[in-house]
Amino acid sequence: MIRTSVAAVALLPLLACRDQFPDGGPHAGVTLLVTNATCRIGQCAPVQILGFPSDHPLTPGGLWSIDLGVLNAPSACLTFPPSATFRVIGVSNDGTADTTTFTWTTDKALALGGQSPTASLIQASPSTNAFVPASGSGWTVTLPGGSRVSPTRACTL
Repeated sequence: MIRTSVAAVALLPLLACRDQFPDGGPHAGVTLLVTNATCRIGQCAPVQILGFPSDHPLTPGGLWSIDLGVLNAPSACLTFPPSATFRVIGVSNDGTADTTTFTWTTDKALALGGQSPTASLIQASPSTNAFVPASGSGWTVTLPGGSRVSPTRACTL
């Protein structure tokens, strides 16, 4: 009887991880179909597509963003990276380097924004609602200026 309960306790952490990541890690292959709102009579301005994790730290350099790509056409299919990291490097009171790492995965919320690729990232900000990419296989949005990200079928590259 003791062996059974020890085995059950040992399996609990594995089952908890399995529920969060059914395939053993962050979800890969989640797609985003982006429509370029700047297109007018065959001309499209390039739009840099950025993801803004909801749990970003407050830093003087602006919001943490994940570069998803540049849209040069009327639409494109982009793929979310399974994970991304952001490091805040500072100096502690005793003068030593102090690094804090923030990790985003597709099972965490983020919002989207679009801007000119030549614009400063310091002033970049989201324009859409927050959503969890891993809660669907594909998403669609119109940027810049779109405010709603909607679930859809996965698009192909």
